[in-house]
Order: sequence, then structure tokens, then C-alpha cells
Amino acid sequence: MAMKTAAAVRRGLAHQLRGIPCQDEARAAHTGDCAVAAVCDGAGSCPRSEVAARALCGWIVEWLPPRFEELYALEEGALVERVLAEGLRRLDDTGLDRWESSCTLVCAARHRDGRLLVLHVGDGFAFSGQEVLSHPENGRFAEETYFFSSPDAARHLRVLRRVEAGDTAVLLTTDGCGDALYDGEARRPAAAVKKLCDGIAACTEEEVAAALRRNLEEVFAQVSEDDLSLAMLWCGADGPET
Repeated sequence: MAMKTAAAVRRGLAHQLRGIPCQDEARAAHTGDCAVAAVCDGAGSCPRSEVAARALCGWIVEWLPPRFEELYALEEGALVERVLAEGLRRLDDTGLDRWESSCTLVCAARHRDGRLLVLHVGDGFAFSGQEVLSHPENGRFAEETYFFSSPDAARHLRVLRRVEAGDTAVLLTTDGCGDALYDGEARRPAAAVKKLCDGIAACTEEEVAAALRRNLEEVFAQVSEDDLSLAMLWCGADGPET
């Protein structure tokens, strides 16, 4: 079983013009029996949310793989409680308070044996080539969402568990790329999602990462001034890993 992962981030034009750091983060890695990818989007209303996004995204990619067996076996409530407790501990280590730590999380992990785990709080998407694995969850108004550090996060951290029969490609994105990658009328991924998911199988990780960066710069940045981030994982029977 071959595994590949890649991620890319681009600071949005609106933040460049205002001198604001990129508040998105994307990470992906594979180690042992597990491939994992994650994206986080810091709240625009929190001036240091980029610190939280980097901390949470880096933490989940390192923390989840060695605990995959344990987490996957938990009942959903216990799984949510465990992830939130450990993640909030990491955010507290940044020295930010819970409001300053406001950021979303979309994470996917795939075990060599086919088990897939998706964790999602807030906006953003988790896609496979053919379907939306997890949709964004907004608040009362379209521009509102939910955050990992919110007091009610346990009610909004969504969990997907299932077993994949064959090759698996997953694409994660924050809301900056969401409109371009989701066909709202058909309620399915846009054609670009399938192209990216199909392409990762035949490319090396370096080629995939370069393609993600190129798409952020040449495609998504032309339609959105928001920060942009993409992360991918792939598990398949064969194909180059590096």
C-alpha cells in the first residue's frame, strides 16, 4: 500500500494589502500505517488566530496517527471529547486565550487497512473525487461559523468513519477555495476536485505539492481574496510515493 500526502497555503490578497499574516494553515504527512491531512482557518476577528491555526494543524497531523487505532474504536462522544481535550491543551500552550485561539479544523486520516476518519468543525470542505465527505457548517448568518475552541465545540465537531474498499484520495480545503471546488447547484464536488484526486495517484509528492501551490496562485487567487489552503492524502495499491 503506497501513501502520499501534500499541502499548500497562500496568503490572500486582502491580507497582503492590509499587512495581516496568513491565518490559514495546511499540513499533511504519512507515517507508519496512517496518512493524515489537515487544514485550519483562523478567525478573521482574532488578530493572532494564525498562531492558533498553525498550532492546531501541526498538532493534529502529529498526534493522530499513532493514536488512530484507539480513536477509531471510541464511541463518537468519547472520540469528540478526547480530540477536543488534547487539542485545547495544545492551543492553551500557545499562551492565547480561547477567543484568541478561534480557528476551524478539517482533518482526514486513512489507515492502510482502509479505515477512514474525518474530523470537522466549522467551515471548509472534505472531498473525495466523487463526493463531499463533509460540508461546511455555518452559524446563524452565512459569514459565521464554529471554532475548535468555542464553548459549544463538542456539539459541532463532526465525525465520519467508514472503510474504503480501494484506492482513496481526499482533498481538504478552507473556505477560501470552497466556492470554486463545490458545485452548489448539483451539490457535488466541482470537476477540479476529481482532476486533483485522480492526479495524485500518478505523481510524486513533490509534483502534487507543486501542483497545489500552482493552483492556489494561478486559479483560486484569481477568484478569491481570502487566504487559501489545500491538503491532500492518497492511499493506493501502487504508484510513486516520492
